[in-house]
Amino acid sequence: MKFWWVSQNRTWKQEIEGGYMWSPQLASNGKHIIHYDNMKLVESGDVIFSYYNQEIGSIGIATGGAYEAIKPAEFGTDGDDWDKKGWMVNVKYKELSFPISPKSFFSELQEVLPKKYSPLNYDGSGYQGYLFSISGDMAAVLFGNIIIDQLS
Repeated sequence: MKFWWVSQNRTWKQEIEGGYMWSPQLASNGKHIIHYDNMKLVESGDVIFSYYNQEIGSIGIATGGAYEAIKPAEFGTDGDDWDKKGWMVNVKYKELSFPISPKSFFSELQEVLPKKYSPLNYDGSGYQGYLFSISGDMAAVLFGNIIIDQLS
């Protein structure tokens, strides 16, 4: 099992309600970028922390690996600059009763952030990108804070 952080921002509502993650295969300049290529590494059973509105608002479990898919029509004009050919991963999401803000426990997260391709920058704000691989240690910090927050 692997752990992922997906920054859904503009398309979170469509992806959560639709039960998937979707990314273009290539950047607008026609090149591969790791945040999109990571989609091909997702496997059934992987855990996905869904980040939008500067909070973790949902957790998902991948129900399969990536497959080719055209940009979902429900995105409308969001992502007009994205390549239409993309990757899709089916995800079973559970929305949190109380979304958590990583900034509120950023001192804990700093110790377990990836050294390269981190989903958060030096002040706890999200980096530009879509799908980030995170360690089990980082997932444990996220789960710990989700549990604490949900029980408060």
